[in-house]
Amino acid sequence: MKKQLLFLGLGGVLLASCAQDDSVRYVDPGQPGRVAGTGIESQDLAAAAQKAAQSIVNLPAIANAVRPPVILITPVTNRSASPVDATLYTTKLRGALMQYSPDKARFLARDASWNTNQQEQGLRQAGAVADGGTAASGRQGATYDYILTAELQGISTATGKGQSDYFLIAFKLVNYQDLLIWENQYEIKKEGREAGVYR
Repeated sequence: MKKQLLFLGLGGVLLASCAQDDSVRYVDPGQPGRVAGTGIESQDLAAAAQKAAQSIVNLPAIANAVRPPVILITPVTNRSASPVDATLYTTKLRGALMQYSPDKARFLARDASWNTNQQEQGLRQAGAVADGGTAASGRQGATYDYILTAELQGISTATGKGQSDYFLIAFKLVNYQDLLIWENQYEIKKEGREAGVYR
């Protein structure tokens, strides 16, 4: 009987320790976590995407358009040393824009990595698509009114005291005639005693 009680007691302790295991926890992806480095992280992507989306949908060319203009979001270009998943950032940016502008803009779902502007101009010249984001016939696909580009640049500094990383995210909105309609930059600077490992 004593052995059974001892076994039950040990089992209860093991169950309690498992229930209280806090080695893994859920965190808000929009907020800094306990494990952080000086590189680009989820909250940085979210903040820059939301700021860009809010600014773009308030542009007179977008907000006052007779019909929702079509925006083609090109893959984000990463020119920094930080290993950022450009596809993830492009998806986040598009999601934020759709959240803030469901009735103000439409988006082309072309995520290919070819030279976007030359391809679209070639489609126009061949008559495969019509100007102004609308199809000229039932067989023609839609094309864009605006191209949205995003480029990530960065500078890193490391000393015996720690690591410092500066990032500049530059956004540009260009119409199909290559006229710059809007441009904005978002800056991020972080310092830490240790450099994080990103993968």
